Amino acid sequence: MKLASSIPHGSFVLDVGCVNGIPISRALLAGGHRVIGLDSSGAMLAKFRHNCPKAFAARGIVQSIPFADCMFDAAVAWGLMFHLRPEDAIKAIASVSRVVKIGAPFLFTSGSVDGFDGKAGTMNGVTFPYFSYSVDSYRRILGNHGFKLIDVHADSGNNTYYLANKTEPQK
Repeated sequence: MKLASSIPHGSFVLDVGCVNGIPISRALLAGGHRVIGLDSSGAMLAKFRHNCPKAFAARGIVQSIPFADCMFDAAVAWGLMFHLRPEDAIKAIASVSRVVKIGAPFLFTSGSVDGFDGKAGTMNGVTFPYFSYSVDSYRRILGNHGFKLIDVHADSGNNTYYLANKTEPQK
């Protein structure tokens, strides 16, 4: 995982929506980082604790992360943001901004076009609503919360990756 190799060894990383910890938290741990997994599901956190016994785990929601200000050296939200309603995605970005240090990278996945209708899609046999902002909208929202969008790219599976750096205290 590129994020794991781009931050200093031993960085304190928040995996938001960590689910079972595979592959993100495992890759971060293998890269020599300290990880806290945050998820709203107790069942997922039990799997996370089993799969990543060297990591810490906490139950909570991304819109209101239950940690101190400026605590983390990096944050990742893989496969989470596009499940959040538009107003909750903004709260999530604000919450992540509050808990990461200046200079901290924030890597997340989402869509690349404005989509606010909650169109249903299926993942692993489960139906979920999907929401997204466009790249320009994410750039604006991130900027409003002290982040600078550094990179955006899509893979062959049409997944869009956003990398932002915390540049200033949350407004």
